Amino acid sequence: MTLIQRQLQDQDQYDMSSWNMCQRVHKYGMWCDADCRSLDTFRVDEWSRSDIFLLVIMCVFMGAMMLLVFAKRVKAYERAAMWGDEPGAPNPGLPPCAMLMLFAIVFTIIVVLAALKFVNETLVFAVVTCILLFIYMLKLTLFESRKQVFLPARSTRNHMLNAPLY
Repeated sequence: MTLIQRQLQDQDQYDMSSWNMCQRVHKYGMWCDADCRSLDTFRVDEWSRSDIFLLVIMCVFMGAMMLLVFAKRVKAYERAAMWGDEPGAPNPGLPPCAMLMLFAIVFTIIVVLAALKFVNETLVFAVVTCILLFIYMLKLTLFESRKQVFLPARSTRNHMLNAPLY
């Protein structure tokens, strides 16, 4: 903006007849030179070393979290297989293969955003994904019930108590 203002002042202090707005709009609409790019200060389309390092660290963190989540899902499905289709059996949740496919989709989105040179968008998406995976991992580890359920469901137990013993 200062360069444009300086050009206007250099031409003539009060004479703007030689400066054509339509020509400027057409020029910057068809081709964006360094002056045009300097007006958009929030767009970053160059990967710096620190951005790449940060993205690699987040991808490694996501991979480690995903491996832990996958291990927990496999154990949950093994425990659910022992119960079978009995009433009152715990619901194991999303299958492990579906979790891996979801991770592959998220990782593919990050790679595509990085290849399109959306630096800020890629980093924000990776940070949000890391936070969500971390919260999900906390949910799996901290809020998982540690005790095994050995009694059948309440309705079955009450029905058996009302039945005669003979």
